[in-house]
Parts: sequence; structure tokens; C-alpha cells
Amino acid sequence: MDVKSAFLNGFLQEEVFVEQPKGFVDAHHPNHVYRLKKALYGLKQAPRAWYERLTQFLVDNNYTRGSVDKTLFIKRDNDELFIAQIYVDDIVLAPPTTPKSTIC
Repeated sequence: MDVKSAFLNGFLQEEVFVEQPKGFVDAHHPNHVYRLKKALYGLKQAPRAWYERLTQFLVDNNYTRGSVDKTLFIKRDNDELFIAQIYVDDIVLAPPTTPKSTIC
């Protein structure tokens, strides 16, 4: 699954300021800058902010982050196993597994 606008969904952990975009400069305050509340595409902090927000969501929903691969998340629920693998703004989801006893 490709997450559309993924990098726009991260929250920044630090203060980031940007210049006013060309064509949108405030005539009364042309030297003012904007303080960002959320990440923007092209911002070097954007991928990390997205990853941290997604990680928090998965952990809050009982997924465990892999100890070796920090982009692998596993959720065990009784006999079912859910897997989520994250790569930048792509997520590979593995649905619940079927117990062996129902296959044989």
C-alpha cells in the first residue's frame, strides 16, 4: 500500500521556520517567516516525522517493533499473526495467518 501524502501527516518535534513562498508574500510583512506546525514535502525532517507518527499508531494498536529491523511490526492476537513492513511511504501488510489445524 502506498500512503498518499504520507509526509504531510507527520508532526515536527522541533521548531522549523520557512520563508514566505514566492507569489504569496505578505505585502505588509515581506520579511516575516512562517513557523511550521506539520511537515511539508521536501523538508528534511518530513520522513522521520511520518515514521514516528506511524510507529506510535502501530504501537498504540498492540504491534511490536522488530528488535533487529525497526521497520517490521508484528501483532499477535491469539492464534493470528499480523505483519506490517514499512519502507518510506509504502506499507506491506500481511493478513492474519490461518492456524495449522484448520489447514490439515
